[in-house]
Parts: sequence; structure tokens; C-alpha cells
Amino acid sequence: MITEPKRIGLTEITIEKIDELLDELNPQAGEEGDKLVRYDLYRLAVALGIKNETVPAKLTSSVNSFLRVADLDPDKVLYSVVENSGLNSDSTAIYSFIESLAEHGIKDMYNAYDQTGEIPFEEYFLAE
Repeated sequence: MITEPKRIGLTEITIEKIDELLDELNPQAGEEGDKLVRYDLYRLAVALGIKNETVPAKLTSSVNSFLRVADLDPDKVLYSVVENSGLNSDSTAIYSFIESLAEHGIKDMYNAYDQTGEIPFEEYFLAE
């Protein structure tokens, strides 16, 4: 049986990117607001990865595990969706796979923001 991590996060480079995105979205937000939006951006990156059937590369860089899994996914919705998606075919721990999806998704979000000056929410939420 695969042991699931209790904490997950992002690489330091990607933490810098998510923080820059947070500054853009919440220029006057306090510490608690940043935390909630960080969780939301993390979840959005994972959801977009699942929607786009992304199979991200495993993380090889050191990860800053700043998120408690119990806080990020209290009802295990992300866990259940990934488990049933068929994307995690190499038997990686589900939350490790979620961490890789978030890393990939935040980088994509940041690259779009860096190129256009906006996060392409319209593209993310349009029905296909």
C-alpha cells in the first residue's frame, strides 16, 4: 500500500510564481487572504490539470511542503477525482501526483500571466 503524504507543496521557484500571481490578484490582501487564495490557486491548477488530462512529470526538485493535505482537501474531493481519473497510472501516491499537477499548473498560469499580463480565467472556465 502506498503511504500518502500529510503535507504537499511546490518548489521554491514555483512558490515565487504563485506569490507573484497572488500579489496581482490581491494587492491589498492580508496574510489570511493570501492563504485562502493560495489554496484556491493550488486547487485550480490541479483541477485544470485533471480537466486537460495532464500527466505531469514527477517533481525532481526539493519541495517546500507548506500545505497540510487535511486543509487543502478536507473532504478528499481532489483525492477521489485523481484516483478515478486514470491519470495516475504509475502508482504514485495520489497527493504526490496532485502536487505535481499543481506545480505544472501554476507554472502554466504564471507563463500565461507573464506573456499577457493577465491570468486567462475565461479560457479556464469556458465550457467545451
